[in-house]
Amino acid sequence: MKIKYGIMGTARIIDRFVGAVRASEMGEVRALASRSLEKARERADGLGINTAYGSYEELVKDPDIDVIYVPTINHAHKENAMLALENGKHVLVEKPMTLSEKDTRELFDFARKKNLFIMEAQKSLFLPVTNEVKRILENDEIGKVHLFEYSISIPEVGFRWFYDKKSGGGALYGSGNYILAHAMNLTEEKLTSATGHATLSDEGVDLQCAFVLKSQGGVLIEGKITTMVQSDSILRIFGEKGKIEIHDFWKAREATVEIYGEPVRTISHPVEFEMVYEVDHVNECLVKGLHESPVMKSHYSIESAKITDDLWTEFLKAS
Repeated sequence: MKIKYGIMGTARIIDRFVGAVRASEMGEVRALASRSLEKARERADGLGINTAYGSYEELVKDPDIDVIYVPTINHAHKENAMLALENGKHVLVEKPMTLSEKDTRELFDFARKKNLFIMEAQKSLFLPVTNEVKRILENDEIGKVHLFEYSISIPEVGFRWFYDKKSGGGALYGSGNYILAHAMNLTEEKLTSATGHATLSDEGVDLQCAFVLKSQGGVLIEGKITTMVQSDSILRIFGEKGKIEIHDFWKAREATVEIYGEPVRTISHPVEFEMVYEVDHVNECLVKGLHESPVMKSHYSIESAKITDDLWTEFLKAS
């Protein structure tokens, strides 16, 4: 059995997504669409995709497609995902799912009414490294955990709409969901008490931001995202008996575990396309007839959107 994907748009990320689908056990890329047939054909040819469409409407009406992947500009995620759902397609939509809690809830509610699967793309939750780190935490190997320190540095963003707030640009919309969903997954707890600050551009886009939250169990979670300087991109988890470090945690192939007083050990899971685990999970959910992921849960997306809304209120108050 093959799960057939249609891709909405020509964003750079689709190169890796196509590689992941082809590396998956059941995935197949069926078609790609753009607002321009010429652009779609050029991108499809470059990726070895047979079918190209000059509109998203044509793509979602293709009867041979099971699921639509939505990696379009942030502010268009809701509209594009809704178009796919209205036409009976399952949906995998890039983070952030939408630009508000309200819109995120609406997508999940509509998908449920249509008996369709929808998930926000959060590849980090499906990585073998993440799963192994979660087992270490659950087994209390580093003792009671009190602090998560997340840091993301992307000094060369590479696309212009990042600097336009209406388009969903900025550091928090760009990478905040990586941190929020990852922390909820590792702690299995709701995050509360969000507070933060940002460095805003003249156009009102957050070029960098820092925020602090708490899990319901009392774990302090710090997040920093910057596009202004070259810094470390790393997650550090501190427990009473040791610590864990994961560089580039959202796509990690390795992590180090240090139990104080013992040699540092390395967790290693090399893979060419880190999104393959996420694709395999989506495929499995569809085969089982699920409408929601049991891993990247709907409330992760909804809570992330709410926290993002709250943090933007904080940013604007302080500006």
